[in-house]
Amino acid sequence: MNFNQFYFNILNKVMNSIYYFVLEYFILRRLWTMGYMSFNNYKRIISYSTGIYNIYTIRKIFIHLVDKGFFIKKKNEKRSYSYMFIGPSGINTDSQIINNITF
Repeated sequence: MNFNQFYFNILNKVMNSIYYFVLEYFILRRLWTMGYMSFNNYKRIISYSTGIYNIYTIRKIFIHLVDKGFFIKKKNEKRSYSYMFIGPSGINTDSQIINNITF
């Protein structure tokens, strides 16, 4: 294994742990009860919880979670989007949701 493959594997593991942490934080804060919010609101929450302030990294985290189906996307009248976090509806405990997540 060369250095580039090693670096990519480490970076991939770090990003997966960040995705997992952000998702866990969203569930802990019960964000599904807040309804539709703009990306800017989620950006602030991700920055606060992770300490990451690089907009590229924050957007990468958010887009990854949107692509995995953890959000409902709704188009606004101003040609922008609002997103709603999908909570653990129908499941009694938050730990059951966390254990079933795959990246």
